[in-house]
Amino acid sequence: MKYKVVKDLKAKGWPTATRRYKEAHEMADKAEKKKYGKSYEYMKKVDSSLKKGELAGKNTKTGKIEVSKKVPKKYRSEVAMHERVEYKDLKRLDKNSKKR
Repeated sequence: MKYKVVKDLKAKGWPTATRRYKEAHEMADKAEKKKYGKSYEYMKKVDSSLKKGELAGKNTKTGKIEVSKKVPKKYRSEVAMHERVEYKDLKRLDKNSKKR
């Protein structure tokens, strides 16, 4: 899975500012926990060690995935998987909400 490693990821703009973000994030957490099990728990510790307003990973409106340099190399693919699932769920949820 392709992703770009970046120095800092701020919790601003898309997707964290979207109204369906929380729901998509929870779905991505469930998928990540199911696939990775114990390393999911380690990643929660990595997430909590980041400064307030920083993210371990982020996806763009076009689907590009960015992972923070602060995430250990061993776990970057896990973060990228989480972001990919989150992106797909955001697009699906957004598409379904427009149909209503």
